[in-house]
Amino acid sequence: MPSDPENELAAVIAGAQELLQWEDALGGTGFPAPKAAPPVRAPLGAGRTESDAEDIVARLEVLSNEAAKCIRCELSRGRTKSVFARGTPGTDLVFVGEGPGFHEDEQGLPFVGRAGQLLDRMIAAMGYARDGVYICNVVKCRPPDNRTPLLTEAAACAHFLVPQLDLVQPKAIVALGRCAAENLGVVPPAGKWRGIWGEWRGIPVMPTYHPAFLLRSPQFKKPVWEDLQEVLRKLNRAPATR
Repeated sequence: MPSDPENELAAVIAGAQELLQWEDALGGTGFPAPKAAPPVRAPLGAGRTESDAEDIVARLEVLSNEAAKCIRCELSRGRTKSVFARGTPGTDLVFVGEGPGFHEDEQGLPFVGRAGQLLDRMIAAMGYARDGVYICNVVKCRPPDNRTPLLTEAAACAHFLVPQLDLVQPKAIVALGRCAAENLGVVPPAGKWRGIWGEWRGIPVMPTYHPAFLLRSPQFKKPVWEDLQEVLRKLNRAPATR
């Protein structure tokens, strides 16, 4: 069947516009800066009451305090501060990274360095407020020289990550990087891992590249945006408008 030149042109234009919008969301040029999204109150979740939400916050606080004193693995020896989470536990979306870096170790919050600034722009491009999602890591203490956490370290910190996710109970999880995806059990033994839906205790998990990797390899921004759009479709949400 002969192709329709007008439809093909429209598809090319739409694709180019989408990529430029994503580049702009990550700090590029070509589009005016998006308007600041109004603060959005996070949903309580199916069947959750205000009392339930307060109980969840309190139980997460207990876990956070326990993590601050944890000596389950060698990572505790080098920490300045444990890094438990940031954002709201009343959200439908959780991001899981691998471990804190220098700035996170200093401030006690995940994703506050350059990679965190990029993640914030990704979150905004998805239509969420900066703290309208919940962000945590596989391990709560900084690995030496920002190396990938060891299996033993990740296993020790599962004492915190598993109840964290169980308490928040999001509708979807984004695993940032292979380490996070592996520890959530959504990486196949071989073959492609990025962009393939998996599941953690019944919660859909989308594995994608870590923002730190995107800083080094910006050519992979487009596939990450495609992954995040899949997440939005899963959540029945639309990206931020411009």
